[in-house]
Amino acid sequence: MNKISPSVMCFDMMNLKKQIQQLDDAGVDLYHVDVMDGHYVPNHALSSDLVREITKVSKTPVDVHLMVTNPGVFIDAYANAGASIIVMHVEALDHPIRALKQIRALGKKAGLAVSPATSIDGFKYMLDFLDIVCVMTVDPGFAGQTLIPSTLEKIKELRDMFDAAGKDIDIMVDGQVKEETAPNLVKAGANVLVVGSSGLFSHPPEEYKQVISMYQNITK
Repeated sequence: MNKISPSVMCFDMMNLKKQIQQLDDAGVDLYHVDVMDGHYVPNHALSSDLVREITKVSKTPVDVHLMVTNPGVFIDAYANAGASIIVMHVEALDHPIRALKQIRALGKKAGLAVSPATSIDGFKYMLDFLDIVCVMTVDPGFAGQTLIPSTLEKIKELRDMFDAAGKDIDIMVDGQVKEETAPNLVKAGANVLVVGSSGLFSHPPEEYKQVISMYQNITK
């Protein structure tokens, strides 16, 4: 069964607690918190304070996606705020294995995100330190973009790499995950789907349970 992680950046922030309760009742698996510093990507979003507030009202794990220039300096703050999974962009790291070890040492799952134009060749050297890889299917930084088709092949190559090495590593996909694209993403090897404005929040709350179940039960 796939894991579904609604993007908190797409929430109605004036009704945050109510929306979390609706999504918990609908059976989501994670909450996806995008952190943007205005430097690594030309946008600002979310903070460790918000993660702390989410964990006060929900037992659903939070996955944090650090779209920042110096991810290492953010790790402790988000771990202390209650994040269960911390994902950093491989492009922003000089020493990715060191950063992955830092996250695991704090008792959290560790991951790397990879942008559409970035090679995945180096991932084969980091398999022992990875719990999850987030494949960006759009350029990071903004919602509402069009999925880049070549990222499907990247997902497949990663899944083949993990299977060949006997590694149980999750593949998250982030960007234009919706009813039309999700089956192909799952077929390629993704098992964690970040859903946002087009994939979930275009539906009214009374349909959340049905929509989330549909995504969870997509098979190859």
